[in-house]
Amino acid sequence: MRRYCLGVSSSDHATQPGLVVYQDTGGVDAIEEYSQRLVRALCDIGTPARYAGDLRSLSRTAGEAPWILLQYNPLSYGRWGFAPMLVCNAIALRTRTRGRLILSVHEPWVESCDWRSALMSGYHRVQLRPLLAMSDAIVTMTDALADVLGRGAVPVPVGTTVTPVDGTAAAARELLELRGRFVVALFGRGHPSRALDYAEKAIADLSRTAVGERLSVLNVGNLAPELTLPPHIDIRTLGHLDPITLSHALRASHLLLLPFTDGVSTRRTTLMAALSHGVPVAGLVGRNTDAVLARSDALVLTKMGDRDAFSHAVAELAIDTVRLRELGAAARRLYLAEFDWPVIARRVREVVTTTPRRPAFARGPSAVAGVLVSRSRMVRDRTRARPPMSQ
Repeated sequence: MRRYCLGVSSSDHATQPGLVVYQDTGGVDAIEEYSQRLVRALCDIGTPARYAGDLRSLSRTAGEAPWILLQYNPLSYGRWGFAPMLVCNAIALRTRTRGRLILSVHEPWVESCDWRSALMSGYHRVQLRPLLAMSDAIVTMTDALADVLGRGAVPVPVGTTVTPVDGTAAAARELLELRGRFVVALFGRGHPSRALDYAEKAIADLSRTAVGERLSVLNVGNLAPELTLPPHIDIRTLGHLDPITLSHALRASHLLLLPFTDGVSTRRTTLMAALSHGVPVAGLVGRNTDAVLARSDALVLTKMGDRDAFSHAVAELAIDTVRLRELGAAARRLYLAEFDWPVIARRVREVVTTTPRRPAFARGPSAVAGVLVSRSRMVRDRTRARPPMSQ
């Protein structure tokens, strides 16, 4: 079952390289789509890039690649996976190329919430150590993860995979049969990292305000959670949507609720999709919230641990049409300035072009093994001393 994505960039040494994504098996994978869009974004800024899909065969042909970008995601939507040949394939790739190796860590390990996830979390930590140790540089999706992994890790935010379609919010509401409704959206599947009780309280309280009679809730996403709300509230559970309909749903929303237990952060694709569509967002500040979000006036954020504060902020925002409009415009400006694909592509290019290759890995598999043992121990000591990351 596929839970691992590895991207490899390849080109001649005179130009920027391309991007190749490794996939274990078939199926839907968000990192695959992310990688393909990154390839297009690199090409758009004048950086030749390519995409392929087999790390094992690539390890025999990537010898001339000037740098290699490995996209690492050991889990999908909070679920865990097992890929025992991953490190072996990465070592083979590392020893057969003269290029620099950059590891892009989307998520490091599954959070321990029961004995099964604790077992897989331990496996993920062991697996990550040699990958970090063999890398010349590390890219993460958030400031917090960069701090956890250390070694000068550079945070580069995740990009949206939902392209905004043309049209107005009113037209989108008409299309989704939401004309005249005040639309609050929830996106994503049920997961412990989602503080659904915050959203449920905010929506229930909102139903008792001036917008209550015309309140509609869009509950969108594959395996969208069942919401515990008063029966008089109009709930539209839409499930999985194709990209165009998903864009319409975002466009139709007056407000998106993103209460995550670890806070909103730049690894959340739902956040990036909302900002790209100019949708006002209400969320929480937590341990993984990035500085660029915490200091921004484009979001309404309250502290994790205070459900009343979150509910009050949502109710105040819902009845203030001027502020909603201003927040939507600010969200779009923030996206274009910090999170649009050209911005992400330029940050990736900067990392890979300023990273030197460490000569210890140019001496063959035995040298790699020796370096990995010593460096894995250092990585182990560092990650043990850090708090766990949340999905």
